Amino acid sequence: MASERIKYLTEQFINQTINKEEKTELANWVNHCLQDEELSVVLEQAWQKHTATKQMPEDMSERIKALIYAGEDTVIKEAEAINNIRFIPYWKRYRVRIAAAIFILMAGSMAYVKLYRKKQPVIAKTEAPRQMKQDVLPGGNKAVLTLSDGTQIVLDSASNGLLAKQGNAELRKLGNDKLAYVSTGASAGEVMYNTMTTPPGGQYRLLLPDGSIVWLNAASSIRFPTAFTSKERKVAITGEAYFEVAPLYTKGGYEKLPFIVQVNTPSAFGGSGDGGMEIQVLGTHFNVNAYAEEDAIKTTLLEGSVKIVKGNNSSTLLPGQQAQLQNTGLIKINRDADTEEAVAWKDGYFQFSSADLPTVLRQAARWYNLEVEFAGDIPKDRFTGKISRTVNLSRLLKWMQWSDVHFKLEGRKITVLP
Repeated sequence: MASERIKYLTEQFINQTINKEEKTELANWVNHCLQDEELSVVLEQAWQKHTATKQMPEDMSERIKALIYAGEDTVIKEAEAINNIRFIPYWKRYRVRIAAAIFILMAGSMAYVKLYRKKQPVIAKTEAPRQMKQDVLPGGNKAVLTLSDGTQIVLDSASNGLLAKQGNAELRKLGNDKLAYVSTGASAGEVMYNTMTTPPGGQYRLLLPDGSIVWLNAASSIRFPTAFTSKERKVAITGEAYFEVAPLYTKGGYEKLPFIVQVNTPSAFGGSGDGGMEIQVLGTHFNVNAYAEEDAIKTTLLEGSVKIVKGNNSSTLLPGQQAQLQNTGLIKINRDADTEEAVAWKDGYFQFSSADLPTVLRQAARWYNLEVEFAGDIPKDRFTGKISRTVNLSRLLKWMQWSDVHFKLEGRKITVLP
């Protein structure tokens, strides 16, 4: 959106002359540009125009953006404290965030004095988040490939190119984040099964022999054959994975070969017992979140169609829907799932929509390889926003600290302080 248009919409909002369509347009722009420098420029211009101060304090822009990221309860509380404003309760969440942020911005020099002059009484929360004396780097492209004979290859330290030959397949490392199985055209021979595992703080991509692509998130694994030779294609996973399944037909070309994903099935990894569930697909894009510490196995469909099977229970998903397999064995369907949030990790982001603190910290723990402990009661704060997974841990914690949640970091252990 052109900058002149944004300036116009912001001024309309501040002057309380904005109509419903313009308000939605402004809110949508903010929701999609929270990571951009463009937002900081707009906030700076609005500050200069509507306050007596000619230069916005450096941390004010970050403060406002942090408030937009934060849960709406925190934003509204601070905006009301500064401006004595009550927001219309039926506004949608993103409108509340942008409204509160702009009202904080336009509060003028009086609000600036209240917020930033240390000798003045504090109306709203004013202290910057506590600075971390130490930091933790983000995760990266790390994985270990275990061949059928037990040989292990550390992929992040292996050289690009040919790694091994198995039957009619060559294992090749492509770049620093992708492993590919390439058919040599020879007869399949014996089909062997390999396992790729990512550690906490790792992620990797896998190109399967049929052309399907799998993104593996941190602390996850996938077991797969060196060739698909039967009437079905079957792999097994733990943790979280995103699939783009290539359509594959029988030799006659009349039927698609089904693609089956076994989820948290011990027997698929050499253990005992079946358990878990199956996802049956033909050609589609979907995400599976099956971490043991989560309260449900979530399958989110972006394209195509999949069938979720658990014992005698089954459900078929359509694009935009999410199946949640509960611990009780029941399958719950969310027919209006946030697909962008479900696959944000694949695109390099943490993304939350009114997520509680334990949910946020579980994702952080897996990506930064952390141990998390709560020193007191678990805070009830909710978090909404999007932040890159390439930032250091301190940046993520700083974002959460605007909601009055504080942490102590010792090595790789985070303690949530009471």
